[in-house]
Amino acid sequence: MRDTIIIVESNEDVREILDEMFSEKYSVVTYEDGFEAGNKIPEFKDRLAGIIVDTEVPTVGGIDVTSKLLQDPAFATIPIVIVSPDGSLKNEKLAYKAGATDFFKIPFDSELLKRKMLKYMDLYSVREQLNELKKHSASQQPVSEAPMYKKMHENLMELVGRIIEMRNPENENHLRRLKGLVKIMARKTMELYPEYGLTEEKINIIVSAVALHNIGMAAIPDSVLLKPGRLTNEEYEFMKSHTLRGIEALDWTKDAWPREYDDVIRKMVRSHHEKYDGGGYPDGLKGDDIPIEAQLISIADTYDALVNDRVYKKAYPKDVAANMINVGDCGVFPPKMLEVFKNCRPDLEKWEESDLDLKKI
Repeated sequence: MRDTIIIVESNEDVREILDEMFSEKYSVVTYEDGFEAGNKIPEFKDRLAGIIVDTEVPTVGGIDVTSKLLQDPAFATIPIVIVSPDGSLKNEKLAYKAGATDFFKIPFDSELLKRKMLKYMDLYSVREQLNELKKHSASQQPVSEAPMYKKMHENLMELVGRIIEMRNPENENHLRRLKGLVKIMARKTMELYPEYGLTEEKINIIVSAVALHNIGMAAIPDSVLLKPGRLTNEEYEFMKSHTLRGIEALDWTKDAWPREYDDVIRKMVRSHHEKYDGGGYPDGLKGDDIPIEAQLISIADTYDALVNDRVYKKAYPKDVAANMINVGDCGVFPPKMLEVFKNCRPDLEKWEESDLDLKKI
């Protein structure tokens, strides 16, 4: 049973805050020294739910502790969050390079750290269940096609998506809104353009896959992702890399998804920033070379970003947002997608103002 959280923190005030955050639900073990922690933590690995470690603990810093622990494959199933008074981009990159699940600058938002840590622990728990199911399933169907296995994958995709979404508090409910927008537009596309071969089953797969379209954002530091001002050219190029970083993340979990899901997820992750005139990235695809899955998520995501507040802008009125999309202010969208968007606008606006219950669509 994974009932233990280990905190490696030399600052007594920070240690007490972290202890109080988790002690109601978990057994909390604390260390003040990195060397001692690195030697003692392996004794708990079968019970560990998560680890929080400070970069500045004495003897051996938190980044080195993380690197050492992750030499043991058993720790790949345990989330490790690094906290640090040094919130520089360089330090954040070092934390992720060491294998950290997330990075927080001290002082941190206690509620946000707690919510994210709990989600990470849920995610790793679901992943363990999936691995066990793959090993022990007695189903005569291929395990990737077993209904229970598919449902667990959908739950895992949703959980990963929500963890990514939580990095920016302004994006709360973004995935739920986006799933509804994509579902509405996909059904209208099926009606107007049967040549795309969409079916209800395919649409359900696409809607589930929406949760992972931005998985590559997990590799983008908060200093870039949450920057309120204009990005520098270097920062913008780094931000754009989330598409290919997302594919790398999917490669690490090769064969973890059912085939029909994996194909859709990869198309969304790689191509959701492509534009009809070839002005998008990362491949500069043009016209119908852009997969329909990516076309749907691209226009839906753009609309949702326009009509909701973001760290870098206030929400636009819905009619202004629609006009920006139609005239190409947000890049050139496929003519068929613009026609779908026009036909769906009343339903899209109604969905954005609803209780976001997908079952009602």
